[in-house]
Amino acid sequence: SFDAYRAWVTVEAGHYDAIQLPDGTLRKHPRSIAFSSMDEVEFQQLYKSALDVLWRWILSRTFRTQREAENAAAQLMSFAG
Repeated sequence: SFDAYRAWVTVEAGHYDAIQLPDGTLRKHPRSIAFSSMDEVEFQQLYKSALDVLWRWILSRTFRTQREAENAAAQLMSFAG
């Protein structure tokens, strides 16, 4: 599902809280990615880290550079608005 995928990217990007469960194991719980829940610096760090995760696992198979992937995303976003 989209939510599970978003949570995975968020955790892989390092934007999570570690929660200790009663059995002693740690669970990584993704933090909110809402722009209103963070300042500009934190948002930019999350954006860069998430892009790095997506590049490493998915985008590098399709695009030659991260810049090329960002340009494609920007072009898609322009169609949405």
